[in-house]
Amino acid sequence: MTDKAEAKGGLIENVSRYRPQIMGFAAIWIFIFHVRNDVTVFNNVPVLNDIDIFFVNIGFNGVDIFLLLSGWGLYHAINKHNLLLFFKRRYRRLVLPFVVACVATALLNHWSIARLIKAVTCWTFLTKDVHEPKWFVPAIAIMYLFFPLYHKLFEKFKNKYLFTGAAISLWLVLSFILPLITDRKDIYVAVGRIPVFLIGVLVGWFTYSKKKITKQWAVWAVIIPMLIAGFQTEYYVAFKKVVLLNPGISNALPGILIGIPMCLIVGQVFALLGKVTFIQKIYGFMGKITLEFYVVQEIVLAAIKGPIYYSGVYFNRHLMVLIVFIISLGCAYIIHMFSTVISKKQDGEPVFTKK
Repeated sequence: MTDKAEAKGGLIENVSRYRPQIMGFAAIWIFIFHVRNDVTVFNNVPVLNDIDIFFVNIGFNGVDIFLLLSGWGLYHAINKHNLLLFFKRRYRRLVLPFVVACVATALLNHWSIARLIKAVTCWTFLTKDVHEPKWFVPAIAIMYLFFPLYHKLFEKFKNKYLFTGAAISLWLVLSFILPLITDRKDIYVAVGRIPVFLIGVLVGWFTYSKKKITKQWAVWAVIIPMLIAGFQTEYYVAFKKVVLLNPGISNALPGILIGIPMCLIVGQVFALLGKVTFIQKIYGFMGKITLEFYVVQEIVLAAIKGPIYYSGVYFNRHLMVLIVFIISLGCAYIIHMFSTVISKKQDGEPVFTKK
């Protein structure tokens, strides 16, 4: 298929084709959010400064792109492998990066052994604070655990759209019950991402079933207003601290309204840049190490930024961000390589092959 043909491909088809690149985009957007206090460039410039601050501070919506694509990919994976192999491949992908993140955080913050064990076993995530040290990994691990059951129910229903709507409606009801059970506010960062994950499963079924959307203009007519509404909603939620009925909905609604159209639009952008191979390779590489890059970046930031700021010596903040990015990238690649070696050994595959 030519680059021109790829650029004219359907929006959903382009997401499937450029999934690693989209994941890479999401990873960089999340990184920008984590260094948001040091990465703005249009300081004191009217309008541009406000736009800069807005997009830097909503970079956490990259997680919604991750979860949409995770649900999408899980549907394909569970239909290709038996349940044991499905769990094996999913969880071994998580274990090493998460353990490294826990140990590094423990060393940096002088945790006790007991606290480290609680973090590694996700006990802290479940009982105290989802952010210790990384909420995303335990959250996606729990989604993996329950996904086969959800998939089994999903497959039994003829109307997949209606079933997904019913599942999200059930989540909506439970989101109102949750505050009656616990006063923990931190859990909504994970709970609020469940609907976008379920929508990802629906889209995974759509692509796995080889279904097509013939009227691409209709998709654009939906996603552009959807994205604008998402930005508007996120502005009120993230900047004005408006609560949409309850905290779960406040996290979920902007994520859906932004995550879905951004995923489709970014896929189309990569399709249009099909001939620009260095961009495809850079973002494709980022897409392969997104999990590892995610778990190390804040640790590297804390290890570098703290000593610099406490020293009292002036250091260009943009240069510091670049150093953090490069070191995080290197650490992520090393962890990824170790994970790959372990996986290949477990599967009985040769670790090194000749090209």
